[in-house]
Amino acid sequence: MRIPTQAGLARVLELVFPSKCVHCDAEGSLLCGVCLNGAAFLKGSGNGGFCRRCARNTGGPDLCHACAESPPPLSRLIAVYQFDGAIRDAVHALKYNDIRALGPILGRLMSDDPRIVRLVPDAIVPVPLHARRERSRGYNQAALLARPIAELLEAPVAGDLLRRTVHNQPQVESRAESARSRNVSGIFKASPGVRDKRILLVDDVATTGSTLRECARTLLKAGARRVDAVVLAKEI
Repeated sequence: MRIPTQAGLARVLELVFPSKCVHCDAEGSLLCGVCLNGAAFLKGSGNGGFCRRCARNTGGPDLCHACAESPPPLSRLIAVYQFDGAIRDAVHALKYNDIRALGPILGRLMSDDPRIVRLVPDAIVPVPLHARRERSRGYNQAALLARPIAELLEAPVAGDLLRRTVHNQPQVESRAESARSRNVSGIFKASPGVRDKRILLVDDVATTGSTLRECARTLLKAGARRVDAVVLAKEI
């Protein structure tokens, strides 16, 4: 008896149990075209309206007052969508419902953003989960998002360059920016291999940006030349 391959089994399951959109339940795909077309695309990070360094809505200038007064460790933060509606449901399904097939779909949406091709990283680093949380979830969603971007930019995904050393409480449990900053302070450790490298961080959502800033600080302290970041969505 021939044992079906994983890809073959996936095709059979798709025929028996067709994919449904995680937002509207329409059959055919995990994220249908109608819902995707209704998602709010953010044109910031250098295109006007949003700060290029923190993706905060400025209403016009590409650099907010806070970043002009006190430049953050991130040289650039690109946020592709507003964290709302179908995008919010897709992220929740990816992170909490084990629908990891959404990872490549959302990663390709990120890589389709024309701002991404302007980046020239030496390594792409998914924002790490603590080992305990990754074992519990079974995967790091940021790593799934990073792969299509790595293919586009022809840069390696280097998850070993940054580790989360403290099993802190999830950021979603803290809303205030000050509390989020304290929650992630000192929890990452960078490898010596980051020295002189241009690093591109990848994550699913930025709320206050505290996690990304702490990652960038850690990488720069270890000798990275520059740190940029791209996220699927930003809370506005």
